[in-house]
Amino acid sequence: MRIDKTLGKYQLVPLVFGQDNVAASQTNVQLYAQQVGGPVELAVEGYTMPFAGEIVGISYSLSAAATAGSLTIGQTIAGTEAADPTLSVTTGTSGSDTCNRGTVTFAKNASIGAEITTSAGWDGTSSDLLVVVWVILAITGI
Repeated sequence: MRIDKTLGKYQLVPLVFGQDNVAASQTNVQLYAQQVGGPVELAVEGYTMPFAGEIVGISYSLSAAATAGSLTIGQTIAGTEAADPTLSVTTGTSGSDTCNRGTVTFAKNASIGAEITTSAGWDGTSSDLLVVVWVILAITGI
């Protein structure tokens, strides 16, 4: 067996966030990093990036579909939502959106997160939400 230290300069990395029982009437609520169910909530809202990079996609899964209202999902850099990519959910249980490379870039040590907004009529309040923000890291300096 041969061990090779080769590493591609660009690495696609999934950053996972979630919320249990997605409530109605939320505005720009930062999601927490996902954890296995337990008695204590993990209150971490973002991942600190060890390298510069870019956001190239976002995807979601809901445990059950809503029948009314809307949910929007976006990715954030230092708590500020970027306009692309974003997701608008009505009655779906999964989906994704991508953007062109170079559209949403970030510097080393940036905090990458995800946020949601739900309408007052959102009735998917017993649904659990999983969001993945897809980033490409430019591995340099190691």
